[in-house]
Amino acid sequence: MLFSYYFDSEKTHLLNCRFNVLQFTEKAEGVVEIMFSSEISEVLNGVTKKKESTVGTFSFPPTPEGQTKHDIDFTRVRYADQQKWIFTVLNNKNSAEKVVVGLVSSTVNKNPLGQDIYHDDEEFNVELKANNLSILEDSYVPPILTQTLADSLFDQPGYPERFSSFTATYDSSAKNYTVKDFRQDFLEEIPTQTGFKIQLDIAPLEFTPVSGERIFDLTIPQLGRISLLKSGLEYLIQDGLTNDTVRLSFDSAVKVSDFLANDAFTDKAKMTIEGDGLGNVTITYYGQTLIGTYDPTKTFLYMDFKGAYAGVIL
Repeated sequence: MLFSYYFDSEKTHLLNCRFNVLQFTEKAEGVVEIMFSSEISEVLNGVTKKKESTVGTFSFPPTPEGQTKHDIDFTRVRYADQQKWIFTVLNNKNSAEKVVVGLVSSTVNKNPLGQDIYHDDEEFNVELKANNLSILEDSYVPPILTQTLADSLFDQPGYPERFSSFTATYDSSAKNYTVKDFRQDFLEEIPTQTGFKIQLDIAPLEFTPVSGERIFDLTIPQLGRISLLKSGLEYLIQDGLTNDTVRLSFDSAVKVSDFLANDAFTDKAKMTIEGDGLGNVTITYYGQTLIGTYDPTKTFLYMDFKGAYAGVIL
């Protein structure tokens, strides 16, 4: 089903909250398990500007009469102070089971003109039991939301939106770029105290250090610098001193075959940078995880790469 809020009379600017059942499984002792996707997106003139989604699973035991009721509640909250829309899916038979997904957006930070509800699955019934609008209690604490900042595949020549480089060359067979530098501006500024996640595939093709021991640097101003070494990974918080560096050592020196196999990126080429909005950052690369800290009161606008030649997909 779909809850669609519109912000203009022509319905060209929408905030959509979608729930979709993916799998319906009968387990032992009459328990029913439902796997579903939950998605929230901002759409402008038919183009999806921002989207966040996740997959969840709820379990429903049978009643004493042997019947199984799949009672699921949906709440949509707009928290104006933090520019957040929050879509929550709740198992009404077990309050511990819930899924939260949301958007942080300055362009939908206002009351919508109206709401349309679309129910396109005939196997399930929907019943509205509450008012469409209500006021949040003073004690309400909005959740920290993880937001997608950049999501691009180089399927054809030409830079994706907000990507730039002085050295990039396109590989049409592998569908990636070889670069010595690039800059990726985020969809919008990451607000303070907001969780975020950045993912990219990046494979070093040369191992001549660009500075000291560092093969490449991926810098996010106001967050810090992530560096690949010949035998490790390090992170230096913004404005940190040398002794603030957090380092992770690998068992052996890195080589091209660690990152590329049959012209495809391996799992070791996947880099993930996650901030929790509270000051903790988790960096995963080369199949290893490094944990550091950052200043969550800062905002972030872009990431910048400098190094030896590397293949990259955002």
